[in-house]
Amino acid sequence: MNSLNQAIRLQKYIAQAGIASRRKAEELIAKGQVKVNGKQVKEMGFMVNPGDEVVVNGQLISTEQPLVYYLLNKPKGVVSSSSDDKDRDVVTNYVPSDFRVFPVGRLDRETTGALILTNDGDFAYMLTHPKYDLTKKYRVSVSGKLTYKISTQLEKGVVIEGVDYQGIEFENVTYDSKKNRTQFSVTLHEGKNRQIRKMFSHFGLPVLKLHRFAIGTLEIDDMRIGYYRELKPFEIKTLKQEAKGDK
Repeated sequence: MNSLNQAIRLQKYIAQAGIASRRKAEELIAKGQVKVNGKQVKEMGFMVNPGDEVVVNGQLISTEQPLVYYLLNKPKGVVSSSSDDKDRDVVTNYVPSDFRVFPVGRLDRETTGALILTNDGDFAYMLTHPKYDLTKKYRVSVSGKLTYKISTQLEKGVVIEGVDYQGIEFENVTYDSKKNRTQFSVTLHEGKNRQIRKMFSHFGLPVLKLHRFAIGTLEIDDMRIGYYRELKPFEIKTLKQEAKGDK
């Protein structure tokens, strides 16, 4: 039930209830999975008034819950979702089940590292929408030698199968000639699907290991794989400022 004292857009209400990010909420509405006061709603601009009952996938939802923010060191082989129709392990299994949370963005199944889970839809929207600029840093290991020519092209940005990928920044590049393997850190300013893997595969350098160690200035540090911690209030505030460009 809408416990707020003012009308708000349906997708924002769903996000505030911790069901999904605002963009995912729009998908749920478009698919006809949302009802307000017993009637199916597919209109994005629909306003939820105080006292209205909102049901998503047959479940009555409410905005009456505290906001929580978790930082998880995601294990390999885990799906970045709150549920999975193939019954695979999901990231929400690694944080408390007291509140309904969802991942902010995603890491592919084989990638490890920093992933935020929350029930704050507005916060998730700010951290993932393309109009905001929140950098992410990864440690990468590829098969083959990363040459100066290839790294220069990647720093400028590339187009792969009609998709434009922004340039990335390199640090700490090392090459192991015995294993024919290059290791380095990269900074991304966007988050397209499987972006790092696609960019390096394009140049014949398949990614062997991929680990995200920072979201903005928030770093995973020495947290063990599969463990989580709550974000501190100043960390939440800093992430919002960084996303908006207030460095």
